[in-house]
Amino acid sequence: MYSYNSYHKIVIGLLLVVWAVYQFSGRTDEIPTYSNGQEKRTGEIVNSLNQGIWTWYYDNGKVQLTGAFDEGNRTGKWKSYDTQGNLLVESTYQNNLLNGLFTEYSTSGEVSSQYIYQADTIKERLVE
Repeated sequence: MYSYNSYHKIVIGLLLVVWAVYQFSGRTDEIPTYSNGQEKRTGEIVNSLNQGIWTWYYDNGKVQLTGAFDEGNRTGKWKSYDTQGNLLVESTYQNNLLNGLFTEYSTSGEVSSQYIYQADTIKERLVE
C-alpha cells in the first residue's frame, strides 16, 4: 500500500522559519543608503548597541549629525549640521542625558543661544 511521507513539509517549514528570522532579525551587515547610493550613516554596533563614533549624512553627502555612543548611550560632544554643512547645534551628553554646554548657531555661524544643562534640564542660560 502507498504510504505518504510529509517530512518535506517539515523541512520546508523549518527553512521558511529560518529565512524569516534572518530577514527580520535586524542584521547589521548592511549599510543603509539613499536611492542615490549615499550612505545614511556610519557607526559600529556591538552586542546590539551603538558603540563609538557615529555619523549620519544627508542625501547630498554632507554630515547631518555626529556623536559618540558608549554601550548605546550618547556621550561626549554631539554636533548637528544643516544641509549645507553649517554647524547648527553643539551639545554635550553624559549617560544619554544633556550635561554641560549646549550651543545653537545661526546660519552665519554666530552663537544664537547657549545653555548649561544638567541631567537634561537647563541650569543656566548663558546667551539668549
